[in-house]
Amino acid sequence: MEKLSRKLKLSRSDLMPDDAVPAEVVQLLGRSGVRGVMRVRCRVLDGPDKGKILTRNVFGPIREGDILMLRETEMETVGRMEGR
Repeated sequence: MEKLSRKLKLSRSDLMPDDAVPAEVVQLLGRSGVRGVMRVRCRVLDGPDKGKILTRNVFGPIREGDILMLRETEMETVGRMEGR
C-alpha cells in the first residue's frame, strides 16, 4: 500500500506542462454548446505573446480574474455564440 501512495503523489511539474503560459480572464463572453462550455476573453501574462488578448473555451467553473495556463497562444477559438 505504501508503494501505491508514493506512486500517486504528484509534484507541481507533474500537474503543469513546462511550456504552459499564464493568462488572466478579463471578460466572460457566455456559454456555448450543449455541455456548458464558457467562452472567455483572456490576456496573456508571459511568453512571446505577452499582452495579447485571446478568446478561449473553458470547461468548468470560471470567473473574471482567474488565471488559466495555456499550452499554446497562437490560435484563437472561432464560432458563434447564438443558439439554434
